[in-house]
Parts: sequence; structure tokens; C-alpha cells
Amino acid sequence: MKTSGFELPLTAASRGLRSLRGDIDVLVDAAARQPSASRRAALVALHHQLRLLAQRVNAALSVTSPPTRDPQRS
Repeated sequence: MKTSGFELPLTAASRGLRSLRGDIDVLVDAAARQPSASRRAALVALHHQLRLLAQRVNAALSVTSPPTRDPQRS
């Protein structure tokens, strides 16, 4: 069964997200230590980008959901 068309990007994305999580932790900690309008604006922009990514994954989940069984047909 060939799954590299899905598995390879999934592995890369998972690895990237782990790294991104660490980077975001550093940014949030720095912003908390020295709050400023520009740091807040940068975090808001980052938040927006993360929401766009989440919306894309959510859209894919709604398309790839397994069909539900019709209880009246069982």
C-alpha cells in the first residue's frame, strides 16, 4: 500500500509543528516579559496565520469524514 503521498507530508508537517510550538513559546515568553504594541501586533498577526491553517485542516476534516450509518437502514 503506497501512502507516501500522505505520510511524507504528514511527517514533515508534524515535525514542523513541534518546532513551531517551541518558537511560539519563546515569542510569547518574550512578549510577556516586555510587552509592547509592536509585539502584540506581531502576535496578533501570528494568531491570524495559525487560525487560517486551522480552518484549512477543519475544512479537510469535514470533507474526509467517514460516512455515517443510517440507523433506519440497519
